Amino acid sequence: MANNIKKIFDRKKMFPFFLLLLILFASANAQQIINPSLKIAPHTLELKVKRGEIINEKIRILNQSSFPIPIIAKPINFGAEEETGNMLFYDHGKDSSSEPQNWIKIEKPNFILSAGETEAVNFSIKIPEDINPGGYYATIIFEPQLPPTYFKKGQPKAIPKIGAIFLFSVEIDGLDRSSEPMAIAEFNIPEKFHLKKIEDSLKNIMGLIPSARAKKEKQFSIVETSQLQFNLLIKNNDIYHIKPSGKLAIHSGNNKTIGETEIPRTTILPGKSRKIPVEFNPEIPEAVQKLPDPLSDFISKNLFFGKYHASLMLNADGIATQEEIEFWVFPWKFFLIIVLIMIVIILMRKRIKKAIMVLIRKK
Repeated sequence: MANNIKKIFDRKKMFPFFLLLLILFASANAQQIINPSLKIAPHTLELKVKRGEIINEKIRILNQSSFPIPIIAKPINFGAEEETGNMLFYDHGKDSSSEPQNWIKIEKPNFILSAGETEAVNFSIKIPEDINPGGYYATIIFEPQLPPTYFKKGQPKAIPKIGAIFLFSVEIDGLDRSSEPMAIAEFNIPEKFHLKKIEDSLKNIMGLIPSARAKKEKQFSIVETSQLQFNLLIKNNDIYHIKPSGKLAIHSGNNKTIGETEIPRTTILPGKSRKIPVEFNPEIPEAVQKLPDPLSDFISKNLFFGKYHASLMLNADGIATQEEIEFWVFPWKFFLIIVLIMIVIILMRKRIKKAIMVLIRKK
């Protein structure tokens, strides 16, 4: 008898009924502010799998809100936008076994989370027997089912979703991964930071000198500031995703390392390119850091003068690649200030000399 009553009132099986009660409750309390908050673990599952393999896993989801939330869990495919890496979701339905969203079967896709409750969402993954090797990508989206009437009048009715990402690498025995999965498609200093008029003038002069013509054909960059930005575009030539990381080192003309910046690990899907912003700010002495921000920033921007080169070192799955560019730094504003100060000193030297003589005579 007790078991039967428990089954009748099992809230996991009363999802539609509970949702109706939630709508009625919301209508009576429409002025309260609702901020749904969910947390999942793990948020990323990176799986190397074989054809025909079956995997049983679970994801824990926590309701951090102060009220119960009905949730629907649904697997869906995702890809990535070229260069930005922004996720693109797409649903090809349940007909194709080649779609990774159809490999995932959730045990209970509809459930209710009480306030502060954690639920273990069990699911299975079955890899098709005839699937081609390569990378496949899906996510389980957990979507709260809150009716619009549950929000305060005038409050945005955006209902946040949360998802767990699946990175599948389908491997076949005897098939080795690419020996060159990563290519640096672009590495340079953005044009907007170049001193173009000075560059063009020097290139024209170099074109008149036979020994300098070969250097003219190479990339010739002159920048104003020591705070440097670089364009970095990495192309994934493999059928699997790659996760490159590394560092950028700046060297002076005599090959002395004057600073480095880390390039964080970034996931790039097969066949995609990814732009990774790289910024370099030179280290300044602690005494300079204590100066007012405008002054310390000015010093930081004008630390370098002369010829430098930037060395890019990347590594993805134990495979390294390197590239280097040469550039010149000419902080003309700093030199202009120095010249103006010298001119003022020269023009005022007689008055300064007279003032000093007056002070000496008084003493």
